[in-house]
Amino acid sequence: MNIGIDIKAFKNGATGISKYIRRLLDALQQIDPVNRYYLFECRESDYAPVNPNWKKITQNSRLPGTVWMQTALPKLIKKYKIDLFWAPEQLCPVFGMPRNVKVATTVHDFTYRRFPETCMMSVRLVNKLFMGPTVKKSDAIFLMSDCMKKELLEFYPRARSTQKIIHTVYSCVTAPGAEMPDVPRENFLFFPGNLEPRKNLARVIKALEIVNESGIDTGFHMCGPKGWKNTDFHRQIESSPIKDRIKHLGFLSDEEVRDQYLRCRAVIFPSIYEGFGLPVLEALMMNTPVITSKGSSMEEIAGTSAVYCDPYNVNSIAEAIIAFMKTGGPPINRYGLKRYINKQSAENLLKLFGQIVSGKSQT
Repeated sequence: MNIGIDIKAFKNGATGISKYIRRLLDALQQIDPVNRYYLFECRESDYAPVNPNWKKITQNSRLPGTVWMQTALPKLIKKYKIDLFWAPEQLCPVFGMPRNVKVATTVHDFTYRRFPETCMMSVRLVNKLFMGPTVKKSDAIFLMSDCMKKELLEFYPRARSTQKIIHTVYSCVTAPGAEMPDVPRENFLFFPGNLEPRKNLARVIKALEIVNESGIDTGFHMCGPKGWKNTDFHRQIESSPIKDRIKHLGFLSDEEVRDQYLRCRAVIFPSIYEGFGLPVLEALMMNTPVITSKGSSMEEIAGTSAVYCDPYNVNSIAEAIIAFMKTGGPPINRYGLKRYINKQSAENLLKLFGQIVSGKSQT
C-alpha cells in the first residue's frame, strides 16, 4: 500500500501539531516494514526518514500552505499513485483528488467554532471555508479525544449517517526511561504553550495574586511563542503585585521544557478549550503534578491524576492551587497513561489505515 502524508506542518517549527505528527511518524517507521510512505511538503523541513520504504517529496513552493495543499498536493498524490492519504493537520485537499484515493484526516480542535474570538482571522477563515468540505471528503476522521468526537457529531451530524470511520487517535509521547532523574522541585508553577486568550493566563495571574495574599508564596514560569491578542496580558503582569515572581522564558528546546517539567512544583494548565492538551500528558509522564480544567479533554487525559478547577472562575483556580500546595495533589496513575505511548498510538493508527482501505466503517 502506498500511503501519502502531508507534513507541511513541520515548516512551522515545534508546534503541538508538528510534535504530534513527528512522534507518530517516528513510531510508524519502527513498526511498519511493509507499506510504502510518501511524505509531502511545500518547503524543506528537517524531518529525515530512516526507513528505506519512506520517501520525502519536497516541492519548495512559494504558495501559502493551504493554497499549496488545495492546488499542488492532489497532483503529487496522483503522480505517486497513493492508495491512502493521511492529512494530519486539520484539513485535507478537497479539489482535484483522484477518486480512487482514500482520505483520512486528523482534526485537532474546533476552536474556530467554540471560541472564534481567540483565533487569528486567517485561521477562522480557512477552517470556516474548508472544514465542512474536509468532513465530507474524508473517508475517515480521527479526533484527538472523545470530547472532540462528540463535538464533531454535534457540528457535522451527517458524518454519523455515512460510512466514515470516526475514531479517537490520541496524541502520544515517548515512554520515559526506567529511571527518572532525581531533580529537586523548586517553588514555581509552570505553563508551556502559546500566550493566547484561550490559554486563560490572565485568570491564572489573578488567581496567583489571591494565593499570594493567602500567605502562600509561589513563582510562575511560562514558556512558548509570543502568541497573539496578549497586549493586555503583558500590561496586567507589569501592574501585578507579584510581577517579580513571574518569568516568561520565551521559546525553549524540548530538553529545556523537560527540565522545567522536572523542576517545577506542578504544571498549571487551566485552558478554556483544547482538543487534547499535550502539556498535561507530558507533565504526568514526567511524574509532574498537574492543575487543569475540569469537564474538558484534559480531564479525559489525566483522569484521577490531576487537581481540577473551573477555568472561568478565578477563585476556583486559586483554590485548586492552594489545595495542591497543601496536599501535593493525587497520586499519578501510571497504568492509565500507557495508552498514550508512541508505539500504541502508531499501532492503532496503522490498524485504522487498513480498515479504511478495506472499507470497514467504525465509529
